[in-house]
Amino acid sequence: MSTSRSMARFPAPTILALLAIAGIGGPAGVATAKPGDDETVGTWSFATDRPVKAVVVGGSVAEFPGGFAEQLQGACKNVEIVNLAKARLGAAAIKARFDMQVLQNPNLSKGWGGTGERWTLVMGGLNSVGNPEQTNLDVLGIYRDAHGAGLKVLGLTLGPWGDESDKRWAGFAGIRRQDNTRKACDFTMGRLTPAQALGKKAAGLSAWQPGDLPDVSVDLYDSELRDRDADPRPEGPLAARIDSDPDVKATIEDLTAEKRAAERARILAQAREIPRWYLRKDLRAFDHIHPNKDGHRIIAARICAKAPASWGCDCALLAPASKR
Repeated sequence: MSTSRSMARFPAPTILALLAIAGIGGPAGVATAKPGDDETVGTWSFATDRPVKAVVVGGSVAEFPGGFAEQLQGACKNVEIVNLAKARLGAAAIKARFDMQVLQNPNLSKGWGGTGERWTLVMGGLNSVGNPEQTNLDVLGIYRDAHGAGLKVLGLTLGPWGDESDKRWAGFAGIRRQDNTRKACDFTMGRLTPAQALGKKAAGLSAWQPGDLPDVSVDLYDSELRDRDADPRPEGPLAARIDSDPDVKATIEDLTAEKRAAERARILAQAREIPRWYLRKDLRAFDHIHPNKDGHRIIAARICAKAPASWGCDCALLAPASKR
C-alpha cells in the first residue's frame, strides 16, 4: 500500500522565487494575476491510498515551501493533500484556478480515489482585500462551487500583516487596511450578515444559505501569529494629528457632537493598537506578510485542532519541538 506524499509531485517554489513574486498584489500595490492568466485545465490526480482527499487553494502564503499543508499532511495519517496555491493571486483568480484545476479536471471527474471525505482548504484574498466586498463575493463563489461539487470546505482567514516601517500603515491610514482585512476574516468566520460582508453585492440576500459558509472555519488573524504583546503607538502624536486627518474628518463630520467624540476616541484607540495586529517578527519569513515554517506550524496546529476525527490527526506532532 502506497503512503507516499502526493504533495511531492507539485514542487514548491524556492524562497528566492517567492521573494521575486511576493508583491502581494492589492496590499503591496503590485499587479496581481487576473482570473485565468496562465491557467490551464488540470490533469493531475491523487496518488496515495490515504482515504481522505484534500486540495489547498490560495495565494503565496498557502504556497510557501514546507508550509502548513505539508506539515498538516505529516500529522494527519488519513489525509492526502494536493497544494494548488499560487502566488500573486487575488480572490477572483483563486476562484478561477479552483475551477480549472479541480472542478474541470478530467481525472477528478472520474473520481478522487480513497474511501472517505473530499475537502478543499481555502486561504487567500489578501491580494484583493482592498475591495473586501468583491473579495468576499469571490470567496463565497469558491465555497458554493466546492459544496456544489460535493466537497467539504475548511475556510482559513487572512493572517496578520503590516509593519510600522510600511508607510501604508502610518498614522490613521492603517485603519482602513485593518478594517478591510477584518471584513474578509469576519466573513470567513461567519460573523457577518450578507449585507455586512458583501455590501451592495449582497443583491438582496438577507441570510446565508446552506453551502454559503465553510463547514469548518479557522481564525488566523486573531491567533498566536499576531504580535499581541507589541507596544501600542504613543497617544500624543496621533492625538495631535487626528483632527486634521482627512479620512477621520470624513468619518466623523456628519455625526452629532456626542457621537463625534465617541468615534474620535474609538479611532484613536484602534490606531494605537494596530501594531498588536501585525505578524510577529519571530514568525516572519522575509516580509511582514509571509510566516516562516514556525508560523506555518501554528497554522497547521490550528487547523489540526478543528479537523474531524476522520483525518486521523496527531496534533502533538505539530507542537513546538520543546513541548513534544
